[in-house]
Parts: sequence; structure tokens; C-alpha cells
Amino acid sequence: MSDITDYYVYYKIAAEQAADLIPVAIAMQSDVYRLTGVRGRLKKKTSDGATWMEIYEGVHQRLLFEATLADCVARFGMEKFLLEGGARKSEIFHDPLA
Repeated sequence: MSDITDYYVYYKIAAEQAADLIPVAIAMQSDVYRLTGVRGRLKKKTSDGATWMEIYEGVHQRLLFEATLADCVARFGMEKFLLEGGARKSEIFHDPLA
């Protein structure tokens, strides 16, 4: 199994939170990149303005990345954007042919 993984983190926010979320998410991803070397991307679901996704590809050190991402999420207050009762959900993939 490959030691390189990709993270897809998705969550729902209220539509009126989008303008506030974007600069915070970009700043948070910049900090993740600075600390881990893993560049994140921010996406919004086309058919559903409430669903957003952060993509982190090419993670070599899972434990370090996961701890750093959790710390950055907390420090930047990403949870405050979630719909009430919502959560950030992560899916982790690897290349089975690597």
C-alpha cells in the first residue's frame, strides 16, 4: 500500500457564510502548507451551495498532517462556519497501484 494519501474534507455551511469562510479557509490552508508542505484547495459543490470541500493531495506523513490540520482548524475557528449540528467529514484515499 502506498504511503502517500489524499484527504477530502467536506462540510456544510449556511449560504450567507460563504463570503466569510473563503478568506479564513484560504489563510488556514496557507498555514497547513507552511507547516506540512501540503497545498490545499477549496471547492464548493456546484449543485449545492452549502457543501464545501478542502482537498489535500500527496500527504506523505499522515500523523503529522492530521495533527497539523486539526490544530489549524481549531486556531482559525473553522468550526464556527458549520451548519448547526454539522461536522467536518474526512475521506482518505491512496493509490493502490503505487
